[in-house]
Amino acid sequence: MNILVANWTWYPSGGDWTYVEHISKLYQEHGHQVIPFSMKDNRNFDSPYSKYFIEHIDYKKINQKSFSDALKVVKTSIYSTEAQKKLERLLDDVKIDFAHINVIHHYITPAILKTLKKRGIPIIWTLHEYTPICPESTFISHGKICEKCFGGAFYNCVTNKCKKGSLPASVVASMENYVHKYLNYYEYVDHYICPSVFLYEKFKQFNFFKEKLVQLYHGYDYKEIAAARTAQHAVTVDRKSAAQNAPIVFVGRLEKIKGAHTLLEAMKLHPHIPLKIIGTGTQLAALQAYANSNNLHQVEFLGKKTKKETLEWIGKSAFLVCPSAWYEVLGFTVVEAMAMGKPVIGSNIGAIPEMVLDGHTGLLFEPGNSAQLAAKIKELYGDLERQQQMGEQAEKHIHQLINSEKHYAGLQQINISL
Repeated sequence: MNILVANWTWYPSGGDWTYVEHISKLYQEHGHQVIPFSMKDNRNFDSPYSKYFIEHIDYKKINQKSFSDALKVVKTSIYSTEAQKKLERLLDDVKIDFAHINVIHHYITPAILKTLKKRGIPIIWTLHEYTPICPESTFISHGKICEKCFGGAFYNCVTNKCKKGSLPASVVASMENYVHKYLNYYEYVDHYICPSVFLYEKFKQFNFFKEKLVQLYHGYDYKEIAAARTAQHAVTVDRKSAAQNAPIVFVGRLEKIKGAHTLLEAMKLHPHIPLKIIGTGTQLAALQAYANSNNLHQVEFLGKKTKKETLEWIGKSAFLVCPSAWYEVLGFTVVEAMAMGKPVIGSNIGAIPEMVLDGHTGLLFEPGNSAQLAAKIKELYGDLERQQQMGEQAEKHIHQLINSEKHYAGLQQINISL
């Protein structure tokens, strides 16, 4: 079968790409051909189908506090005629058996759904974010959880300036949701894949095509994990000494919704526990300044690392901390840490509790509660036996939960022609 896989990037861009890359390989391993449909970018992997990709869109211009800049890209970010035309060309040249949609809002746009449906092509959409029911995409408004747009009241995004604190950006985000709802594009999708029970229940709560929602955990290619663990065990060290002095790690984008600031606040109570922060983002300078002003000499910002380097640091750590403040859809960082045999201290929010089983595969704390997080760090850091036990349980649990065979079997149930 020829399977169209649509995503806003065709290069590593976060958790959505981790899934897109994996599902593409999974389809290919089962004898199918993947036809990508994306946006042009110098970072894209080579593809013979890149001539059909849409031109690059600088969506950041909408976030500027200028209506004139916003209006330059507002049309293409809501309804892309270019994406429709290029997809038509692709469909004329290549027979597509079914389409697997991923992140397309703001760039490719849901306008392509009508084009696919007109051709009689079945459509499944893996939901990586909350955009269809929340214009801001994350249910975060000015640093706090917000569900005011329930029932399609998307104007609240404008009145609260939810998108980047910018009125122009919020207007565009709100308009986008109203247009797509009015044109009923989402009706064209046959099945929506929900990567977690939490996301499934949230879309169900918001009355978003309940009959089309399917809860199906992601799969994951654990080969790199296995290689990292083999390399780790090949190194001759005093393991007891290494474990006693092991750092804790944070891996992720340095944005407010990821909660790194909560972790730094907690570290003020643990001056002798080393913390390695892997990642970069808009909050980097502010977090570094906070660490410096509070004499957090035990905290080291390592910047962006390769997958191999990140797994090496996780392997050397005592455990990973995931202090997210938003409704995490799944979180591949947590998956990778647990697959490395490490427990995780995570926020009790979104899909995190589906992976971090409190007291079994890790510990949970109230989102944003730095004092509680500090207590959890203290509880686990000095207990090497408990770290090992939880790590073993974490590895077993995540392999059962995030499993490629189960994921593909679920896709087969959805589309029996696979």
